[in-house]
Amino acid sequence: MIALNRTTLNRRIAVARRAQAHTKRGAAAGPHPVAYTIVDSPVGRLLVAATERGICSIKLGDSDAALEGALRREFRDAARDTPPGPLKEWIDALLAHLTGARPRLELPVEVRGTPFQQRVWDALRLIPIGSTRSYTEVARAIGRPRAVRAVAQACAMNPVALVVPCHRVVRQSGDLGGYRWGVKRKALLLEGERAAVLGAERRVLASFVGTLGDSSRAAVPRPVGHTSLFAPGQVVAGRYEIIDLLGSGGMGVVYRARDRELDEVVALKALRPDGTTADPHAVERFRRELRLARRVSHPNVVRTHDIGEASGYRFITMEHVEGRSLADVLERAGRLPAAVTVAIAKQLSRALASVHALGIIHRDLKPQNVLLTPLGEVKLTDFGVAELVAARPAPADRGIGTPPYMAPEQLLGESLDCRVDIYALGVLLYECLTGRLPFDAATPAALVARALDGGPRPPGEIAPATPPHLSHLVLRALAPRREDRPGSAAELHDQLAESEAAA
Repeated sequence: MIALNRTTLNRRIAVARRAQAHTKRGAAAGPHPVAYTIVDSPVGRLLVAATERGICSIKLGDSDAALEGALRREFRDAARDTPPGPLKEWIDALLAHLTGARPRLELPVEVRGTPFQQRVWDALRLIPIGSTRSYTEVARAIGRPRAVRAVAQACAMNPVALVVPCHRVVRQSGDLGGYRWGVKRKALLLEGERAAVLGAERRVLASFVGTLGDSSRAAVPRPVGHTSLFAPGQVVAGRYEIIDLLGSGGMGVVYRARDRELDEVVALKALRPDGTTADPHAVERFRRELRLARRVSHPNVVRTHDIGEASGYRFITMEHVEGRSLADVLERAGRLPAAVTVAIAKQLSRALASVHALGIIHRDLKPQNVLLTPLGEVKLTDFGVAELVAARPAPADRGIGTPPYMAPEQLLGESLDCRVDIYALGVLLYECLTGRLPFDAATPAALVARALDGGPRPPGEIAPATPPHLSHLVLRALAPRREDRPGSAAELHDQLAESEAAA
């Protein structure tokens, strides 16, 4: 579930209020003729009624007669019409929004409600397509955290569903809750919106990745200075047949292997014995990687299967992702278009939101740990240095990570929270947009000094095609004080969606 951003609410509230300013004027000016029409929609028959000032009623159902009867109880003199003017334009825009062709929808409405209801409806109009909010989150966003029940009532009283998307509000548990036009329709609306958003993101990313040539990850040479742990054709633990070597990291070596029991390809990550010698805590970190990674179930996080031991080596098996790392993409492309960068960052934001919801900090987000598939999917991997927020890692462990992607508080060994991952994602965004890291420094101390001394150049100065809103957002994510960064991956996701819609 994506959290509602108070800053975005304040910034865009004026837009929503301008679209609705006619409400009070309309009440003072007296009634206006109401025209309506009924059309097919992805979730059944859709009735849209409007005055010349804006949409005043929306209803969903299966029977035109039932829809008309319900409308006439509100507007006795409403006339069915299909005018070539605003009503048709508004309906076309609404249908385009429902299919994902128009992500941002700001249609004028003419509805009456209490000031509290209007504030709730304004907040609902800011929920990005494909996302949901809980009633609690909406209550907090409007500054009334205890008014959860009143928020639910305002949603139920909303006369212009879809334009004011009350279907995007769910219970805190994630359960869909009620919906004026039926829970089944609510589920269909949400599924359709999510599919449209994901489809658009994946098409953008897949199209770009396709220009880079063959995406299959070829076998790599044996790491210099290290004895090969397993050889191609070798069967590990009586089950995993090694195919080839995929890569080598600080703690282990990753192989492509075939699970002979399930007849599927997996990735097998083995802990190097020299890694254990260099770091006496390596085995425990290896176990911790499995424990933490197995808690996460999200389409943008690589699934981890099991842990084992063979020939004295400990190993983890995980989902094998066919594709290439973001590091490889950056090496080939130099820098990425803004639309591609946003598509990657939104998927990573959703992955981090799911990880953070479990109280886990990844702590090592970098291009090497981000995988891109030919279908445009983004996968976050490698929880080798991940940590539970509640675990309060020792100061010696707080500084573990990859220095150029580490937040100042992480480099300084201070207490950490999920905003270190926000900072790392900011570095990654900067690198994607500009083709370079935000800070060029040889040591952790120098990185801290550079981060605290005015920050990096705006991405828009280096890559002029970067939209201003996106450039500013990247700088916010790179703020040296964690309090000045987006408060969560969810908030960052919403601001990325806003920058995408504004582009």
